[in-house]
Amino acid sequence: MRLSTAASFAVLIPTIAAHARVTKITTSKGVVYPGWDPEMALSSDPLPALAAWSASNLGNIFVQPSQFNTSDITCHYNSAPGSTHVNTTAGDTLKMQWNEWPVSHKGPVLSYLADCNGSCANANKETLQWVKIDEVGWLNSSGMAVLGGTWASDVLIANNASWSVKLPERLEVGNYVLRHEIWALHTAEQVNGAQAYPQCVNLRVKRGAVGDPEGVALGNGTVGSKLYGMNDKGIKVDIHNNLTGYAIPGPKLSSLATPVKQPNEKR
Repeated sequence: MRLSTAASFAVLIPTIAAHARVTKITTSKGVVYPGWDPEMALSSDPLPALAAWSASNLGNIFVQPSQFNTSDITCHYNSAPGSTHVNTTAGDTLKMQWNEWPVSHKGPVLSYLADCNGSCANANKETLQWVKIDEVGWLNSSGMAVLGGTWASDVLIANNASWSVKLPERLEVGNYVLRHEIWALHTAEQVNGAQAYPQCVNLRVKRGAVGDPEGVALGNGTVGSKLYGMNDKGIKVDIHNNLTGYAIPGPKLSSLATPVKQPNEKR
């Protein structure tokens, strides 16, 4: 994807300041894959071959709830598949490094997989079916009480703006898109106030050390435009009062999921 001018981005930038994107993905073997940098689209140089999906997120902008019924929520605005894949295995833990995350932007961290049924470089974002493999939301009432307490976003900040995503140990060999996102809920009491930051990267998954020789199919999921609704619990929510719980948005966690407890995560 190539957008020729900065003006092409301007119409997409929400009026509220925004903050974050994934800068790199690191496998458990220490192999590092770069994330998508939207500044690349403003360069006259050819785009590098990336596993990360490209998107019109100049300024590290967010997707608003008014766009949740479109493909923009899938992998961000005007997203397009990466041309390569991260080489990994079932059961591997991938470290997703974000450039930053403000302490005031409280919210959950979620991860999904979609089976490409072939090369993910040719994936259709309109039809990919997403299966949730990781979710952490509100943890407890400690911390900034004015913003509900301690959230997954606080854990991410404590870990130098990084999050570990463990692929299902019994996952079938194949090509998948990993969809990883953070939510910011500090203005979510307003209609269209929640902020979603989805990021996508292609994976080529080989057999891991656990499970059946051929692995287990991911199964049917949910297309991106059906993941969330504007007024769903956990999306239109007031976190400025004392909380006793939180409904994490989206479908239920997959039975194949093997989530990993994050460093500095205290429940």
